[in-house]
Amino acid sequence: MTPRPEWRRLGGLDTLVVSGAAGAPVIAMFHGYGADANDLAPLSQVVRTPAGTTWLFPNAPHEVAIGPHMTGRAWFPIDMEALQIAMMSGRHRDMSDLRPPELAQARAMAMAMLADFGAPIERVILAGFSQGAMLATALALHADRPPLGLAILSGTMLDREVWQRLAPQRSGLRFFQSHGTHDPLLDFHAAERLHAMLNSAGLQGEFMPFRGQHEIPMPVLDGLSRYLGTLAPADSGLEPSIATKE
Repeated sequence: MTPRPEWRRLGGLDTLVVSGAAGAPVIAMFHGYGADANDLAPLSQVVRTPAGTTWLFPNAPHEVAIGPHMTGRAWFPIDMEALQIAMMSGRHRDMSDLRPPELAQARAMAMAMLADFGAPIERVILAGFSQGAMLATALALHADRPPLGLAILSGTMLDREVWQRLAPQRSGLRFFQSHGTHDPLLDFHAAERLHAMLNSAGLQGEFMPFRGQHEIPMPVLDGLSRYLGTLAPADSGLEPSIATKE
């Protein structure tokens, strides 16, 4: 039976926690722009993980308008007008040279969340969708020590110069990445370039393209499950194994 989620205030972030066992992996899952922690929380019910895995679903610190009388959360502001203009013209906005100052704050709060929870980075799989995937990648590259894993779901590159400089320090880190070939928001080819950059720096990544848009379809969930099934902290007593359907 899956543990009942509970809200906790960790590192200044309201975080939905699905508790697991001590010593097992911890998945920190960061939502996309305009969503909140509840958006990705159902993944804890459908993604297969090593036994005892804990899930952390934090709410981003910034409130943003997403429609009339509707708000969501964001890790850092996005120029939505520029993004919409690019989409209307059939182009994608290149974000690789952006260095949002709020991203550093988001990184600090995410690391404080993990520290408050008592999760050393070596046990943590950093994961996210869209803007959350950008944060997860930034965390993996900037952290003092390598995380257990990294899952980049429909993300893209930011702060290219710094990411390229930091990436070789994560040589050997295995990661999972997915992206829709018809994604109207974040360019599929930019995702390919991110994957190539990380692999050329020595990281070992699986790239899963899918015929779709800005989403997480079932084949990606299956691929993510397989990837997660190969991960277990070295001192957890758990044996890495390929996840299989129940």
